[in-house]
Amino acid sequence: MRRLFVIHESPWSERARWALDHHGLDYNTVGHLPLLGEWQLRRLLGRQKERITVPVLAADGSAYGDSWEIALYADRTGAREKLVPSSLEGEVRHWNQVADGGMGGVRPRVLARMLENPKSLDAQAPPFVPTWARALLRPTARLVVRHLQRKYQTRSDGIGTNGMQLRSALDTLREGLKGNKRYLLGQFTYADIAMATLLQGVLPVSDLYLRLPPAIRDVWTEESVARDYADLIAWRDDLYERHRKAS
Repeated sequence: MRRLFVIHESPWSERARWALDHHGLDYNTVGHLPLLGEWQLRRLLGRQKERITVPVLAADGSAYGDSWEIALYADRTGAREKLVPSSLEGEVRHWNQVADGGMGGVRPRVLARMLENPKSLDAQAPPFVPTWARALLRPTARLVVRHLQRKYQTRSDGIGTNGMQLRSALDTLREGLKGNKRYLLGQFTYADIAMATLLQGVLPVSDLYLRLPPAIRDVWTEESVARDYADLIAWRDDLYERHRKAS
């Protein structure tokens, strides 16, 4: 059975799940614990010194180390319409890079807010930890968040450079959808998935598709940006309704 290592709320993990689900490929989901679980991913990927991130897919004797590689694997293995058609690969890759650039403006804010929100730290505990014991693990959760800040060299500057980085990506999306387009490239592709999941860092999608604890939803939400880009939120929600099964 395929194993998909994820951080549940991560937009990159959602991209990978969506690609596999689009093709109806079965897999077991494994929740990744940052810092603690990296040794296992290094063993799977054969990377001892490179930075390790999730999602990671272990399938058919191989390991795939990011959501783009996983989407290409899903296209090769599945039988449904390709998410990265060969004729559009360059354009899809471009939109994937735009989404990654926008996420560069989201991650610093999310990590900084987690350090300020004890309940969001509690939500990082593994599922088997009882609710009453989660507060006892907050020092460990803070250690993990600070590790992620160092790993990605993030610095939160509120609505400064980080906010501009996100808004620039959203402006690019708005321009790409001009003319009331349903899809960025005339058909449903991984470009739409990448940009739709970027909006997770503005206003997370409904719990119908991705259930989040309230504290996690709070740290991922940026209300002022959500108001300014309500049209893109509506586009994302429509895309989910038509192309994503309820969880």
